[in-house]
Amino acid sequence: MKGKILVLLSLLACLLIILVVTLGVTNDSTEPTASDHQDESETQELNGVYVTLNGVSVSEHSDTEQLVKVDLTAENTRESSISFLPINLTLVDEEHYAYSHAERIETKGIIGGQLESGRSVSGEIAFIVPKNTALEFVYSDHFRGGQLVFPLELE
Repeated sequence: MKGKILVLLSLLACLLIILVVTLGVTNDSTEPTASDHQDESETQELNGVYVTLNGVSVSEHSDTEQLVKVDLTAENTRESSISFLPINLTLVDEEHYAYSHAERIETKGIIGGQLESGRSVSGEIAFIVPKNTALEFVYSDHFRGGQLVFPLELE
């Protein structure tokens, strides 16, 4: 039974990757007007997965929204492969509203997919969120339970 669940989860991860590749990634038409960078790396571990926050950049998206790109690295130290997917990554504001990743935004690298034991992946993930709000970057392990929370320093 456990093997069937792993096969089903792997197929779901493959379908999500195919969907992302099929939709393609296009360049966001909004040019950055202001940028803040959080360059201090911070690493946290959850269930054998180490997540390092490499940096954060912010640019204006609209009159009321900003584009936040989070650069991170995920390392799998478990003995089995994991599905490290964008659905596990959110930004949460000071009023506890969560925001999922934005698609069709040009980012560096691809975060997501199967991550074999002993392997790591780096890349950016983009979020469109309201301006002037405190944010936390959250990685959730939906299968084993638990979360990693990284407070973001944005001005």
